[in-house]
Amino acid sequence: MTAFRVTVFFATMLLATLLVATPGPALAESSLPDGCLGNLNENQVIVYYFHRKFRCQSCEVLESTLQNTLQITYADHFGAGKLAMCIINVDDPENRHFLEQFEIFSSSIIIVEKKGGVISRYKNLESIWDVSQDRDTITHLLQTEVSGFLPES
Repeated sequence: MTAFRVTVFFATMLLATLLVATPGPALAESSLPDGCLGNLNENQVIVYYFHRKFRCQSCEVLESTLQNTLQITYADHFGAGKLAMCIINVDDPENRHFLEQFEIFSSSIIIVEKKGGVISRYKNLESIWDVSQDRDTITHLLQTEVSGFLPES
């Protein structure tokens, strides 16, 4: 990202947070609490959604679309232990290590591939913020990126 784009992104996120922030998840009952869907194991793909305590409307749209997309598209992968999804509040002291580990400083979606309990590769889906209000585009981007991490069946 260019310095200008990063500055604009942060200014927009700060303004959005100040104007429409709501504490905690403001989603329907389908919302996951902080934690994981699927059993964590040593060899799998994990899709992390890292968030802050206060979330803007774009954050809420992104989180709900992520949950719906993964649960519908990859139900078999969850059941087989090939995929897990974790929603983590990085404002909680016990989760702050993720900020440094994945070099993030704001809400982020990170796809991680673990082999033998060790992260073999990961990707920060930074471009998802460019389409954060378009659920169809978010869904397509998530399906493309997650499929690229999953082993062929």
